[in-house]
Amino acid sequence: MKGIIYSELVGFLDEKGGPSFTEEVLAGADLPHGGAFSRVSRYPWEQAVQVVASASRISGADAGDLCEEFGRFLFDRFTVLYTDIVERYPTAEGMLAHVEDHIHEEVRVLYPDAEPPHVASRKEGDGFVVEYSSHRPFAHIAYGLVQGCMKHFDDPRSINWLDRDPSGQTAFFRIQ
Repeated sequence: MKGIIYSELVGFLDEKGGPSFTEEVLAGADLPHGGAFSRVSRYPWEQAVQVVASASRISGADAGDLCEEFGRFLFDRFTVLYTDIVERYPTAEGMLAHVEDHIHEEVRVLYPDAEPPHVASRKEGDGFVVEYSSHRPFAHIAYGLVQGCMKHFDDPRSINWLDRDPSGQTAFFRIQ
């Protein structure tokens, strides 16, 4: 997984609990590099799980809730880091409909070794369904990203998690 995501995770921890909380979390995660992430390097996704597990232990917060909160934080950061991409879309649904063919395609151009999750979407009745699948167990982060996207575009609709795969590798969200 790209180091930029880890750097943003550290920023999230700083915002959530301050620098001393972040230091305690990273020490508790027992990472081989002590949590000194480079934005341009790659790290095993399991290290993100270790960081979240440590943050959960220390804070007492549910790990899934932390991941959803991180997803919302991450979307906010994407609006700053990738303004030109986010501004292409006038609505949350418009952006979510193009995650795979536009956004992840650009990720692959910028980072040829990246392995983004698969995100598909479709109109379904009076709603909109977003499907997430990955070899990594980050469905809760995906849920937070979708929430962040909806908030950014002032989309008042609700989002419901339709299918909770216990592995966290797949998820279906309905916006209505």
